[in-house]
Amino acid sequence: MQSANLYPHVTITVRHEESTDSLKGYTFRKITGLHLDYPKIIEAKAILDVQGRRHRAEIILFCANHITIDASSETVDMYRSIDETIDKVARQMRKHKTRLLKQHRPPGEVRKAFNMTL
Repeated sequence: MQSANLYPHVTITVRHEESTDSLKGYTFRKITGLHLDYPKIIEAKAILDVQGRRHRAEIILFCANHITIDASSETVDMYRSIDETIDKVARQMRKHKTRLLKQHRPPGEVRKAFNMTL
């Protein structure tokens, strides 16, 4: 693990709702909990928006090597929106990491890195 990946610069913006410490803390913990080795997270932005009964969470990650990963989701609960968005971001990060490993390594090394057998 890269220690710089644990505490990226996180900006949390709340629109059309009162910003609470628990909501900001929850979002911060979820974003800093993304412990994937690659890509290294440099900065993260979270935009939490409320319009009527729709709670929308959007997360944008700025990673090493000019990689930008973003996702958003909309539900009736803000915490649920944050969870779904974090799941989408983590899925995109895993996908990107797998693509890079397959491009730059021989097939045997990729299997070995993920402990896969045929």
